Amino acid sequence: MPPSSSRSAWGIGPARPYHGWADTGTGSDLADPFAVNPIRRSFGLVAASCLIVFGAPLFGEPVTTVTMLTVGWLAMTGIVMGTPILLWSLVEEGWRRAQRRLDPPVEELDLAPRLRHVLVRHGYASIAQVERAPDAALLVLSNMDTRGLRDVRRAVSLWRYRRWQERGFPDRGMPL
Repeated sequence: MPPSSSRSAWGIGPARPYHGWADTGTGSDLADPFAVNPIRRSFGLVAASCLIVFGAPLFGEPVTTVTMLTVGWLAMTGIVMGTPILLWSLVEEGWRRAQRRLDPPVEELDLAPRLRHVLVRHGYASIAQVERAPDAALLVLSNMDTRGLRDVRRAVSLWRYRRWQERGFPDRGMPL
């Protein structure tokens, strides 16, 4: 193929322009298969691999031998590569859920999108940060006026009240 072709030199995929030494890195045009929904995908990989490795002996010795010689090595690779990804993804998801429960984000407040965006843009990522901030500090934010401040304080109070209701209206801890 001529170099001006729309195909790469190997005939696979579109041609990319050459950018000198910066183009010789280890980057790849291939997508990461675990970038989206890593728990489901790594669990599927490990489950299918375990089914091949540990399920083949149930069908007798000839089937086990053929299976292990043909795809057994690939299944073992799936177990070895997929198990750490699955465990790491489960730990990350557990950490994210615990952090969200202990320090809820501003997105849980019943606010207009404009106010929510103003708070997040200026570094107020959690409800606790908004609660601790004095009114003067919130009024200094761009696009925040007294009406917006009143809406923010109202949303925080409603959020605290709902949390109090979820706990069953305990005698102590009534939100003020």
